[in-house]
Amino acid sequence: MEKIEIDKNKQLNPGDIIEMHFKTTGMVWITATQIALIEWRLENRKDFYIIGHSLPANNRVIFMIKVLKTNPALLTAAVIGGLIIGAGVVAWLTLDKVYQIMESPAGKAVVGGTALSFAALAVIAILILVRK
Repeated sequence: MEKIEIDKNKQLNPGDIIEMHFKTTGMVWITATQIALIEWRLENRKDFYIIGHSLPANNRVIFMIKVLKTNPALLTAAVIGGLIIGAGVVAWLTLDKVYQIMESPAGKAVVGGTALSFAALAVIAILILVRK
């Protein structure tokens, strides 16, 4: 997988996965509480969902987001970032960078090859069962 930095105002499409890097201030336990509240408040959204989060270093929070649909509203990282910041307890989050996660052609080939291998194994298993 490859990460490409994108503009916060780039229109997103269904199926897109983005990584949003936020700057934060405050203690770790306040940040952890804020993340839990954000995930709870945004868990029933129909246009995107939070795949996960991480706290890689002091004063940083990363959310991994998957876009589900963009219709009828236009969806950008800036819109999602605003919703994440608005869902928090305190407004100590600032959207810093946004990366789009891209699948590399080599990664797709490996996944495709693995799927074909499993399909071949399933056919062989069925043939063995039918013979008996």
